[in-house]
Amino acid sequence: MKLLIAIFASLAVLCLARPQGDVELVQFTNDNNVDGSYQFAYEQSDGQKREEKGELKPVDGAEEPALSVSGSYEYTDPNGQRYRVDYVADEKGYRPTVTKL
Repeated sequence: MKLLIAIFASLAVLCLARPQGDVELVQFTNDNNVDGSYQFAYEQSDGQKREEKGELKPVDGAEEPALSVSGSYEYTDPNGQRYRVDYVADEKGYRPTVTKL
């Protein structure tokens, strides 16, 4: 549940960034592996970027592994300030770090 909240919060921030004209996809990669791990990255012509990787990791005291996700995204706010958010989301919750660029 926490992971879903983290994903939707990340997407909400990206949706709030004001686009400038037509935005095109500049770069995109997407790999899904049979072990449940994945990674993807994209960059748009307006400077927005996102990359993420996830993998199943064992958790002490749990019978099943948990999904551990890490990644980052960059965006420009309506005032022109650029930000980068680095995050980890796992059994300990969503832990972002925001940096002004």
